[in-house]
Amino acid sequence: MGRDTRETANEVRAIAPLIVTSPQLALVGPCTLVTNGIQTIAFSSAELLRQAGEPLAIALTLDCSKTVPVASWSMGRTPHMGIIELGAPFPREGTHDVTPLDLGSVCATVDTRGAPSALVTIEPATSGKGVSRRVIPVHVDAVDGGGMSDEITRLASPDQAADVDARIDGAALVSWMPPDPVLGRKSEVLVVALAAAYRSKTFKPRDLPALAELFGLDDLGRALPWESSEGTNELGQIAGEIRDDRGPTT
Repeated sequence: MGRDTRETANEVRAIAPLIVTSPQLALVGPCTLVTNGIQTIAFSSAELLRQAGEPLAIALTLDCSKTVPVASWSMGRTPHMGIIELGAPFPREGTHDVTPLDLGSVCATVDTRGAPSALVTIEPATSGKGVSRRVIPVHVDAVDGGGMSDEITRLASPDQAADVDARIDGAALVSWMPPDPVLGRKSEVLVVALAAAYRSKTFKPRDLPALAELFGLDDLGRALPWESSEGTNELGQIAGEIRDDRGPTT
């Protein structure tokens, strides 16, 4: 799959610039907008959010001329994840460079099924004006921690040496899934994980050093109620909290 196809996928447009608007405009990093059709939230690196100044906003255009304010953010249960609440409804009209991702296109497990994948981040534009998206093709490996721990670490390693020094805190892992006749799935593009810079460098599963440690997105199923009747992946099974309307029992 070519880089051009990856960069123009609608799902890639969900990765947006997280910025500070005062005293001067400054890029914090990437965030990813997700919607269930009636509510829109975003997620990014909790560490980025902790270190960012205020007021925070999400840019709707890559020149950062149109923004929506950030009302607040909170730590997710997933390590490194910050859940961002918007301070105003996401505008459905007008021309934007950003489009929220439907909840049905979020995968609840960090499993690319071997599909072509890429980290999508935001960085200053090479022209010096505004920002741009950077799509970094990666390999995803599951590494066993060994010893008494049975925890699996999932790492993303770049395909190209030019991407080794990319800043990817808060980036999203996007996977281009092929059709699966056994499960009756058509080809689809899914956002699979949140990326945090892999600083420990304990494991090196590929020739190039790993860029990012990957974390699942199941927190989004708790933050957004499931409104769609058509779910295309595992998240539909856990989205929203289970309600108990039976009343008190005796």
